[in-house]
Amino acid sequence: MNQNDRNQLEIAHLKLDDMRQDIVDLKKDMERAHTKTEESLRFIKENLFDPHQGLWAETKQNTQYRTDAKKWRYGVGILVIGAWLKNFWEMF
Repeated sequence: MNQNDRNQLEIAHLKLDDMRQDIVDLKKDMERAHTKTEESLRFIKENLFDPHQGLWAETKQNTQYRTDAKKWRYGVGILVIGAWLKNFWEMF
């Protein structure tokens, strides 16, 4: 092995070390990105599906309100129609 081969081998070793370090850095960056993604998904999951404060709870409350309002609407509608019929009947 001559000096030129040794230089080439040293360059190859340096390039391999740089690539190994790049892979290690890439793994660290990916781990940080995955952690951020997990935190974001946890935040979204809690805001959507929390049974007491999330969007799911608000949707259930809205559905309950609509059901209750529907009951009142029929009652009030019958009273209004009755009053209208009474006034119409009294006109004649």
